[in-house]
Amino acid sequence: VTQKSVAQGVTVAVTPGNLDADSRLWDFAVAFQGEGKRLDDEVMENFALVGDGHRIKPLAWEGEGARNGHRAGVLKFIAIHPRPKDLELQLVRQGEAKPRVFRFAFGDWSA
Repeated sequence: VTQKSVAQGVTVAVTPGNLDADSRLWDFAVAFQGEGKRLDDEVMENFALVGDGHRIKPLAWEGEGARNGHRAGVLKFIAIHPRPKDLELQLVRQGEAKPRVFRFAFGDWSA
C-alpha cells in the first residue's frame, strides 16, 4: 500500500516492494512531486530505515537525479535480520522542521 506525505508543497509517495523474510535486500519505490519545486534531495543521505533498534542508510538509489516537478526511483536497503515487527522509513528534508515517517507494521514474522 502506498503511503503519501505532503509538506511545503512537495508530496512524497512510498510503496514497499520486496520485503520478504529470506531477502538480502529490501526496496521501496519513492516518488517526489512538487509543481515548480526543485527536487534536489540527497536521497542516499536523507533516508534511513529503522527497525528493532537498527538504523540503516540506503545501499542504492536507482532513479532520477535532481529535477523540477517530479522525481522517482527505487531505494534499496540491506535487509534487517531477523525481520522486525515494525519498520519506519524516515526522510529528513532540508527546510522541514521534522522528519517524514512512513510506517510499515508486519506483525510476528518469526513463524
